[in-house]
Amino acid sequence: MAPHWGPWTYPVLFLAGVVVAFINSVSGGGSILSLPLLIFLGLPSATANGTNRLGILLGSLSSLLAFRSQGIFLPRLALRVGGPAMVGALAGSLIAVHLSDRMFNPILACVVLFVAAMTFRGHGAQADAGQTPAMRGDALAILAYLGIGFYGGFIQAGSGLIMIFAFTRLGNLDIFRANALKVSNTLLFIAVSLAAFAAAGRIDWPMAAALAGGNLAGGWLGSVTQLKRGEKWVNRFVLCSGLGVAAKLLWDSWVSWAR
Repeated sequence: MAPHWGPWTYPVLFLAGVVVAFINSVSGGGSILSLPLLIFLGLPSATANGTNRLGILLGSLSSLLAFRSQGIFLPRLALRVGGPAMVGALAGSLIAVHLSDRMFNPILACVVLFVAAMTFRGHGAQADAGQTPAMRGDALAILAYLGIGFYGGFIQAGSGLIMIFAFTRLGNLDIFRANALKVSNTLLFIAVSLAAFAAAGRIDWPMAAALAGGNLAGGWLGSVTQLKRGEKWVNRFVLCSGLGVAAKLLWDSWVSWAR
């Protein structure tokens, strides 16, 4: 498919970036909007997957700075989680640059649907006021962090929802600190993944830059908004986002296999 270049292309990508980063900051799954848009604009699937990651990197940085400005910053936990995740992301990315993700959309849809359904049960143990936030460091937890990174490096869409689910059950974090840790972890493993896609020539840099500009604005806006709106609003947003991600991916998978 030839790229759909035109004067509207970059403004549309910028606006899409704002929406995508807002969703990713509060919950996750924003990439189900940006990836189809990039493919519609003429990029092959693997290149769209790589092009999308510059915006995710900058949107995560913007979100992290917004959380930090509000006093929510967990560098020690970010390194504990991010180390294994970076290793997993490298492995996942090296596979993703060579393989189509067509076979993995149904799996992704089922995973995200499961995560969304689990939000009905709440977020597990919450941190008490004054209690030091912590994350487990046992072998099972490290394996989970490694798996999160692999998934993020390979497909990425929906990884935010998976991280919220995992972090609130592998630590004593409330929803806001889980979200802050999510964007810190994303920043680390996406940096590795972006380098792998760039080395493979799977990034359209002009389109990536336009999308990333919107991601910077949306990431900050999403982080500030959720802190102002409160935990119940975030929980509802996570649930709706998860159900939307799963429905969209299941529909795409059905259409793909029906052809």
